[in-house]
Amino acid sequence: MQLRMVKCLVSAALVAGTASFAGAQNYPNKPIRLVVPFDAGGTVDTLGRVVTAQITKQSGARFIIDNRPGANSAIGSAAVARATPDGYTVLNVSPSLVLNALLGKDVPYDLHKDFVPVTNLGIGQGYLLVVRQELPVKSVRELVALAKTRGDKRLTYGTPGIGNALHVASEFFAMKAATPLLHVPYKGSAPALTAIAAGQVDLMMLSPATVFPFVQNGKVRPIAFTGSERSKEFPNAPTMQEAGVEDCVIKGTWVGWFVPAGTPRKAIAVLAEEVNKAVQSPEVAKILTTGGFDADGRSPAEFARFVEAEWQRYREVLRNAKIELK
Repeated sequence: MQLRMVKCLVSAALVAGTASFAGAQNYPNKPIRLVVPFDAGGTVDTLGRVVTAQITKQSGARFIIDNRPGANSAIGSAAVARATPDGYTVLNVSPSLVLNALLGKDVPYDLHKDFVPVTNLGIGQGYLLVVRQELPVKSVRELVALAKTRGDKRLTYGTPGIGNALHVASEFFAMKAATPLLHVPYKGSAPALTAIAAGQVDLMMLSPATVFPFVQNGKVRPIAFTGSERSKEFPNAPTMQEAGVEDCVIKGTWVGWFVPAGTPRKAIAVLAEEVNKAVQSPEVAKILTTGGFDADGRSPAEFARFVEAEWQRYREVLRNAKIELK
């Protein structure tokens, strides 16, 4: 099934990558609806708005942001899957699109058949592992040692819900550190952050930008970073490799664009080209870096291969965590 899926994604993306802006000069001739399947103000929403504003500046293309939150992005994603494939509806989404396809038995879309990957706006540099202030550990080694003294009473970690990228990242860390943890899911990022700040869970994976104010006010303590290099915002937090956890490099979330299957290849090529220009511009690149992201803007075919790799990686972690797959 996986071979069929990657062939489907890559072949759809390959045919999308041959057109130029000049070859699609009549597109776009009306506003493009960018569906964001999360609330306004979050990371995915913010990056989508930043990039579309830059595209408008550089090409004149206009966008309407349509926030459709709910069901870990499934509601907004399904709306795009059902949309007319004319290039005027685009999904601005995180890895939740892939995770829903792996986990959701009733997800109202088929990742393999209903979407064509366009490009990736940016990839997070990594997650910060933080512990509640009262937990008596200051390093990953101390955390692992403490966990071993707890027996069946496992240390707890919070996430914004079952099946999101932070859940997978946390389970991946637990697997690599050989330290079983107890998952405590919350209904969104805000209550999960409130829980760790109030000391209701022991640890949590978070993006550096999100956790910064909580570190400043002393509510949580950073002990490691999952990126391949140390975080610029938290240079004192060692990488997982430095902290003694081998093969535990976890890039942060990504924000990518998808369109309904059947969308004209010229429109897909134009969108990918304009996103690439936007994220490489000094203004947008600076915003991405400040937010803990690396600018991306890869081709549709490259993004399709990236999505397949994410599918395989998440599937392995979820199986090891004994989380039931679709």
